[in-house]
Amino acid sequence: MGQKTIDEINNFTTFKFDENTNRVVNMRFQEETNIDEFLNIQNILDKDKVLYKFDKNFDIQVIS
Repeated sequence: MGQKTIDEINNFTTFKFDENTNRVVNMRFQEETNIDEFLNIQNILDKDKVLYKFDKNFDIQVIS
């Protein structure tokens, strides 16, 4: 995943990219999650053809 994509993700308030675990981490509890941000991040990953899978609490594990 490129730095531009990481920077785009890190501009959101609810989610941040953790380079140590290679995942997009939800910084809030499930009830407080900003679903619009989650969907926007999913769109960014799809547009950049990044493989990923969903984890609990709306975290996203980047596969490639």
